[in-house]
Amino acid sequence: MTQFFFGNWATRGYLFAVAVAAAVLIGGNLATGNHEPTTAAIYLIGLTAPVSVIFAPFFLLGDGWLAVAMLWLSVAAGALLNTLLINTIAGQAGRLRSHRA
Repeated sequence: MTQFFFGNWATRGYLFAVAVAAAVLIGGNLATGNHEPTTAAIYLIGLTAPVSVIFAPFFLLGDGWLAVAMLWLSVAAGALLNTLLINTIAGQAGRLRSHRA
């Protein structure tokens, strides 16, 4: 499982960027005491697009616990699917390199 998430440098870089954006959002929410999605959520939605845009577009996120759940679940789904896509592309590129050598 760790090979899937941290298999290559592209995946590690992508997941690091998502983690930093999530930390900024959580830190801002804790600093202000407001736990609703803010404009900092746009970074998370942008990093995990297109899945997060489909499941939780920012303009449809209202107030309340459902908006927070929609945001975090869509970001998690987007990160997982984008990680799968990055690993697939990197794996195919590695196979092409090894066949040419």
